[in-house]
Amino acid sequence: MINNRFYLLYIVWAVVVVCTFLLTLNFSINFSKQIVEASSRAFFQEIVATRSWNSSHGGVYVIVSEKTQPNPYLEDSLRDLSTTTGIKLTKVNPAFMTRQISEVARKKNDIIYHITSLNPIRPQNSADSWERKALESFERGDTATFELVDMDTASMFRYMAPLKVEKSCLNCHAKQGYSLGQIRGGISVTTPSSDYYHTLTQIIITRSTIFLSLLLIGIFGIFFFQRMVKKQFLIVQNQNKTLTAVNLEKDRLFSIIAHDLRSPLSGIQGLSKVLLEEKDGLTTEESDRIIGSIARSSENVLKLSEHLILWYQTRKGIQSFNPEYFNINAIVDEVIELSAEKTEKKEIIITTSIPDGMQVYADLNMIETIFRNLIGNALKFTPHGGKIEISAKNSGISGFVEISVEDNGIGMDQQTIDHLFEHNFNISKPGTDQEEGTGLGLAICHEFIAKNNGAIRVESTLDIGSRFILTLPSKE
Repeated sequence: MINNRFYLLYIVWAVVVVCTFLLTLNFSINFSKQIVEASSRAFFQEIVATRSWNSSHGGVYVIVSEKTQPNPYLEDSLRDLSTTTGIKLTKVNPAFMTRQISEVARKKNDIIYHITSLNPIRPQNSADSWERKALESFERGDTATFELVDMDTASMFRYMAPLKVEKSCLNCHAKQGYSLGQIRGGISVTTPSSDYYHTLTQIIITRSTIFLSLLLIGIFGIFFFQRMVKKQFLIVQNQNKTLTAVNLEKDRLFSIIAHDLRSPLSGIQGLSKVLLEEKDGLTTEESDRIIGSIARSSENVLKLSEHLILWYQTRKGIQSFNPEYFNINAIVDEVIELSAEKTEKKEIIITTSIPDGMQVYADLNMIETIFRNLIGNALKFTPHGGKIEISAKNSGISGFVEISVEDNGIGMDQQTIDHLFEHNFNISKPGTDQEEGTGLGLAICHEFIAKNNGAIRVESTLDIGSRFILTLPSKE
């Protein structure tokens, strides 16, 4: 779920960066075109200004030269003059001056000015197809035209605006039928697109670098944030698992305390009350039976209390751990001796098959507790006249020994075996003589075995018996 949300965040970030890049690039392209258009408009207005100056003076005279010959299309009796010193002069009208400026601009800046109209006096001023469309649009009311067009050798920017008849223009154009304010033609300004494309390429490279960096920075930022969130999520998840386990253990603990402690304590209370209130009316046999029941109940309460304390100390790490080398025989014999009363009562035979001097390296008190529980369980679930065998041998793993406690008791089904050593409290079952248990014995065994770097497993068959196998570090 977390990964899916971050994958969506990666996609959103990529879409935002790409869309912003495209919008910025589109803005830059349009802005660059607007700059070219503004430049073309400025060139046009500059030409119009010079033409206005020329026409306001009725034309200007220049010296006749190879480059500037008299304008054959200018009908003016004063077109050609000579100075008193014999210098020949010719009048330059606005149209002729525009052509002269265009030649200079073409050579220096590759800018082409072309004066044209739908009804030109000079054939060279005829409009090409693009200019004709522009002139026709002016007749419909358009004020200017600007486009990037493909020409013979390359693409060029073309700008064109109309020329309107001014008062000073009527001297020449009135006879053509033009009136004041009427559109008589236009001037096109053609500029190369190479500088525009060079600038645009630089913009694209710069923008691409910036936005690619932003994309990568964002991706790495999201990646590290994802790692941090996942780490925190795992911490919280582990804490939740721990809290769940703690709550489960607490609930099971309270259940055991409520059931297994309350029952014997209630029994002790009830039997004690009978002794106090009816002692004079009880026979010696009845009194002994009640006292025996009280003793057994007290023993169960004490055993459960000890197990609870052991379990709590182990789970909280309070239980001391002091590994040492000791003989297995000594511990097993001691536990068997402590169980002699139960063994005799149920007429169960316990045999041992442990090599002399076989030692393990473990905490003696913990191992003793393990054997007390395992032998106690074997006695509990073995019927009268049954057998228990305790044996030990070198394990197939170097540095370890294998110890087994086997009985021919009631056994267990596979479902019970599968959940026998889970890290929770096992449900206690009554023994063959209805012996009560604490439900904590095997849980404590599992904890202690793990603490001593050992292992425990079980083999069991219903109505045939069970075999618990311990693996513990040995003396090399």
